[in-house]
Formats: sequence, C-alpha cells, structure tokens
Amino acid sequence: MFLLSALGVSTVRADEVILTNGDRLTGTVIAKTPEGLQLRTDYAGTVRIDWRMVDTLRTDEPVSVLMRQDGGMLDSRLERSDEPGTVRLEAAPEVPPVRLERIAYLNPTPSQSGMGTEYQGRVNLGGSASSGNSDARQLSAEGELSGVARDSRFTARLRGERRTEGGNETASNWLANADHDWFVSPKRFVYARGSAERDRFRDLSYRLTAGSGYGVQLIDDDRTGLSLRGGLDYVREHRFEADGQSYPAFGWGLRFRHWLMGRTAEFFHEQEGYVKMDDARDATVRLRTGLRVPIVDQLSAQVQGIVDWEGRPAEGREATDVTVQFGLGYEW
Repeated sequence: MFLLSALGVSTVRADEVILTNGDRLTGTVIAKTPEGLQLRTDYAGTVRIDWRMVDTLRTDEPVSVLMRQDGGMLDSRLERSDEPGTVRLEAAPEVPPVRLERIAYLNPTPSQSGMGTEYQGRVNLGGSASSGNSDARQLSAEGELSGVARDSRFTARLRGERRTEGGNETASNWLANADHDWFVSPKRFVYARGSAERDRFRDLSYRLTAGSGYGVQLIDDDRTGLSLRGGLDYVREHRFEADGQSYPAFGWGLRFRHWLMGRTAEFFHEQEGYVKMDDARDATVRLRTGLRVPIVDQLSAQVQGIVDWEGRPAEGREATDVTVQFGLGYEW
C-alpha cells in the first residue's frame, strides 16, 4: 500500500499549465521565451504553448523569473492564482499576483538575462577519392564559431578546399571572415566585418576587406532568422599575375535560416558582396546556400552550394566559380 501510494504521488508531481479555455497540461516547464512557453511532457515530447493562451501555472521546483522593463530576476516556485492571467511567486508572498504579460522569460539563457555570452561551434568535413579509370581527390573543411550576448553577437568562419584530378591540382582556396554586431534597438544594429581569402586558380594571391555599416534583424526566432546589412568596405587585392588594387566600396550582406518539416532540416542562405564606388562593374559577390540535416546527437549531414562571382575577373579567368560540397558536421 505504501509503495502504491508513493508511486501515485510520483506520477502526479508535475508542473501544471492551465489554459484560458480551461484545459490543463502537465509536464516540466523548460523555459518561456518570446516564442512561447516550452513544456516537456511524457506524452508529446516538448511542446510550445502560446503565452497568450496561458491563464495561470504552477511549478514544483523554482524557476528563474525575469521581468520586463528591468523588473529584475528572482528564483521562485510559481503558484496558481485565482485571478485570470496572473501567477503568484512563492519567494515573494507579500507581492500581489503578477500579470503574465509582465514576465519576459522563465529560465532565461545567459544572453537573454544579460549575464553572459552563449557560444556555439560547428565543424564540417567533406571529401572524396577515386582511382582506376579516373584519379581524383577532393577535401573540403569548414569551421565556425559564434557567440550571442544580450546586446551583441559575433561570427567567425574559416573554410577551404583542395582538389586534384589526374595528379594535377585543380582547386586550392581558403576564405576567413568575421563580423560583430552591436544592437542599438531590438531589431537594428551596427556592425564591423572583415575577411581574407586566397584562390590561386582565380589569380588571387590575397584579398583583404574591412568595413562597417548598419543592419536590420527582420526575423529572429527559434525557427527562422533573416537579417540585412549595408555599409562601406575597404578592399585590397594582390594578384599573382595581374596588377593589384585597393579601393573603397559599398558593401552588403544577407543571412537567412529556416527550419523545415518540424525541425528535421535547416535551410540556410547567405550572401555578401561589395561594389567599387567609381566602377559599378567591379563587384564581388559570394553566395552560400544549403541544407543541414541533424542525424543523431550533435552530428549532422550538410550539402551546400558556393558561388563566387567577380565582375572583373583576372585575364583568362571565368567570372563565376560554382562548388557543390557534401559533408558531415559536428556541433557543440
């Protein structure tokens, strides 16, 4: 009898969310973000609930509560309230029920609370080899490190490729770039960026760029991100055979990501470029479009197409280079 009672108690102990239509959901409150309340359940996995549909809720364990408009943060168990659209804080019994719209986050991340930076990294490797009637080798690698704080973010990336056919090298290039954004409002930011690249088959000993400008974050949620930026860049080129040059340019950039089919695959598209101020035909554009599919844990498969275009390529070179890469990735 005691064992059955203990089991009964363990099954009913759970956080409880009461919706405005009277429905009751049980599980474990993971977090509340602008996208909604995340509740982990035994019957449907992790579900997201529109915060506007929550009438009140209760938690068995303390959660971190971050209020809007610098209202402070405290750890407290949440208790149901009889007043619709409110919740009580056990850690502050003298405080009247708090209206749900005053709560900005539950269990905020370091960047959401302003108390730190979150880092994320990714490494992708791809390659192929063939022998017999054909003799070809290809190796591509890409690494990325990004960080997000409450009012800023940065991304640094390095990618390279080497390809041989019949013992002759047919591709050898690398590109490193980085940018840092500082938000001046929730949707607007100023940025600084720089890049360095080398591509022997495009007669490019090196190209260095540095610039800054203004950007807009049009969408930024768990499923979709879209940002645009534009400003001024300074470009310095050195060629193996042709003459080098240095010039100011107008620069731009676009980044888009979107999770497809219930987060089973992530589509991404990025482009950046610049055009010489006194010659609109002297422009450079980089495009990167692909699909990333999670496999298990932190492993993923990735396919991407990379396009490099120069309005005024070196003599004897094509204006456009297109590369398709397949590989496996590891994220942390």
